[in-house]
Amino acid sequence: MPDVRSNSLDYLRPLYASVTTWDTALLDQALLAIAADGEPVSMNDLRTVLPELAHGAAGLYFHGLVFRRHPRVLDIVGTTPSINPRAHGKPVNVYRLTGAGRGWLEERIEQRRQQQAAARREGRAAA
Repeated sequence: MPDVRSNSLDYLRPLYASVTTWDTALLDQALLAIAADGEPVSMNDLRTVLPELAHGAAGLYFHGLVFRRHPRVLDIVGTTPSINPRAHGKPVNVYRLTGAGRGWLEERIEQRRQQQAAARREGRAAA
């Protein structure tokens, strides 16, 4: 019998690779802005503020955060019907951002800012 977990990881690996650094940066900022107050958040909340292009990456983004263990970033706290008309009311998970997750997102956003600032400085120095 084939290893189901291995098969699913083989299937998901190229999908995760399709989530760009731009998608991740956008989703990090949106999630932190919406969920930092400790209230539950779902894809429905992000759907209302994100450009359409980021919607496809959001499911993979959430999946990656839910299964992250060190630190644990999101806890699943329930479900709610999707507002996406194509989903026909299919349930979507509702999450709560953990305290450690908030710190991890803030640190990741700051690291990205520092990398961008360093790249700009290097660009000016080379000019």
